[in-house]
Amino acid sequence: MSKSPSVISRVTAILGLFGEGKPLISIDEISMTLGVSTATAYRYASDLMHAGMLSRTSGRYRLGPKIIELEYLIRAYDPIIRAGEDLMNTLAESTGCNALLCNVYDETIVNVFHATGKKPIPVIYTKGLPMPLFRGSQAHVVLAHMDRRKLKRLYDSSIGDPALRPDIDRIGADWTSFSRALRQIRSRGYYISRAELDQGVTGIAAPVIGEDQEILGSLVLIHHASAPPWMSEETLVELTIQNANEISKRIELLAAG
Repeated sequence: MSKSPSVISRVTAILGLFGEGKPLISIDEISMTLGVSTATAYRYASDLMHAGMLSRTSGRYRLGPKIIELEYLIRAYDPIIRAGEDLMNTLAESTGCNALLCNVYDETIVNVFHATGKKPIPVIYTKGLPMPLFRGSQAHVVLAHMDRRKLKRLYDSSIGDPALRPDIDRIGADWTSFSRALRQIRSRGYYISRAELDQGVTGIAAPVIGEDQEILGSLVLIHHASAPPWMSEETLVELTIQNANEISKRIELLAAG
C-alpha cells in the first residue's frame, strides 16, 4: 500500500512550480503536479492563500505576502548574514571586488548576500538562486569541508553530473581523485575558480565554519578579467581567508551567547 504524500511535500511541490520566468501558476498545473482533482487543487490553493503563501490574480496564483515576510526576516536577522554583512561591505570597498556569501542548506548552495565593490559584476546565480554543487569556488570549498560519509552519498547520487565527467577538468572523474582533490582544497583553506560559472569571472572562496566544525557556506570574492583588482591575487586570497575566519568566529559567539 503506497503512502500518501504529506502536507509538507504537497506544499513544496506547489511552491516548486514557481521559477525564473514563471511568476504565475494555474489550478490545472497544481492538479497535474499533485495528481489530484481540480476541486482538490482549488482547496489546496485556498489553504495556501489563507496562510499567505499564495495570492490570486487574474485567475492564477502568485507567491503571497508570507513569502515576502520570510525573505525580509532572513535578510534582516539571519545570523550568518548578520555576522558577515559589515565585513563583506568593507572587503568589497577596500579591494574593489564583489563579495558574496553563499550558504549551504543540506545539499543546496544559495547566494544569500552580495556586496558590490568598484562596480557591480553581473552573475548568473544571483542572490536567492540555487548554485551548482560541483562547479565554482563556492562549491569546491563547501564540498571540501563536508562530512565524508555525506560527501560519498552525494557523489554516488550525482554520477551523471557533467562536472564529474572525466573529459571535464573539474573536481575528479572517480571517487578517489574526487576526494583527493577536495582534501587538497581543505588543506589549502581556499579555492580559486576561473570562469567556471560566469565568463571572465574569477572567484576566490574560503569556508565559513560553524559549531563542531560544521560547514555553513563560503565567502567568495569575485572580480572580472576586464577590470582586474589592484591588489595581487595572493593578497586577495589572504583577505578572503581572514574575513571568512572572522565571520566563523562571530557565528560561534552568537551561538554561544
